[in-house]
Amino acid sequence: MYKLVITKRNSFVFSVVFDESDGPVEVYAEPIDAPSRLDNIYLGHVTNIVKNIDAAFIEIEGGCTCYCSLKEKTSYLFGPHANDERLCMGDYVLVQVRREDIKTKQPSVTGKLQLAGKYLVLLHDTKGVKISHKVKNKEEINRLKTLFSNCENGNYGLIVRTNALQASDARLKEEEERLAALYKTICETGIHKTKGSLVYQSFPWYIDLLRDVPSQELSEVITDDAALFSKISEYARQFQPEDMSKLRLYTDESLSLSALYSLQKVEKEALSKTVWLKSGASLIIEPTETMTVIDVNTGKAINGKKAGDEMFYKINEEAAAACMKQIRLRNLSGMILIDFINMEKEEYNERLMQLLKKLAEKDRIPVTVVDMTGLKLVELTRKKVKKPLHEALLSIS
Repeated sequence: MYKLVITKRNSFVFSVVFDESDGPVEVYAEPIDAPSRLDNIYLGHVTNIVKNIDAAFIEIEGGCTCYCSLKEKTSYLFGPHANDERLCMGDYVLVQVRREDIKTKQPSVTGKLQLAGKYLVLLHDTKGVKISHKVKNKEEINRLKTLFSNCENGNYGLIVRTNALQASDARLKEEEERLAALYKTICETGIHKTKGSLVYQSFPWYIDLLRDVPSQELSEVITDDAALFSKISEYARQFQPEDMSKLRLYTDESLSLSALYSLQKVEKEALSKTVWLKSGASLIIEPTETMTVIDVNTGKAINGKKAGDEMFYKINEEAAAACMKQIRLRNLSGMILIDFINMEKEEYNERLMQLLKKLAEKDRIPVTVVDMTGLKLVELTRKKVKKPLHEALLSIS
């Protein structure tokens, strides 16, 4: 079961997802006065086309220039006076921010618009229905495909999320109708906005967390800020009434919410370079410009003990769980290299790779366990969505 704790600290909204059996598993910081653009939709202005990298640069609100890959084929929704079906300099086009600016990279936008609900994701320029790969039951898959068979010849496509397994057919169709009406409004009115205008504003990240955690796995949402509680309650009342009873405004003046959940300690540990394991081994986590490197050190784990592959595997097994937790906790993304303790027998390496793949399935953000290199380095990739925690805090410090 998960508990979501939300509070304001200094100049940001601090959101922590607690696994009741494993402590904090996700930590996010959002500037109060500079909310994220992630998933917002704008009427962008194409300022440049760079053919040798097959990309366009599109300006949105506030003079922010964004990168748009032209390798991703889509039917763009143009504003007035478009010259071609392809993007051209000077065009006005509806785009959605798919990835925040990270380090020196500009925000990334796409013409493939998406609108996410608790149970469904509506897709522009797509037909048919896709079922979350986490849904394995064939009867459920057939039920959901039949329920949304209208998408085969409609104006949009749908992804059915894992959450949909807990919802009635009526609730699912209700959400589809809401998303379809919103999509229609965006398409019809957005193209007539002024240059760079915000057409659709996504929910704050703490609302996304409430939406994305399955209801049956959510025990409580707690905040000590009346304004945040009002926004969360308004969202839940409209879109997730079944979770209204889980919302709580914390008002105990004798002990702050931050102190109750040791949020300063959570933040400090989520930014620490060294993570100690129960065995005495440790992780050294080093974010670099192009990747994150995690080094597994035996430390005190083998002091006075006879070391061999079996012991090394036990340490690596513990380290694997810790690595995957820290990647999720810190919201690390892109390429991640893990230098585990070398094991001679291939069977132990294979067991380690299978364990990592199993652990990766717990993350809500897609993680791919790529391979183990000839130098016995394990390569992972994790989808880039929001800034990692250390960057988010640095940007508002």
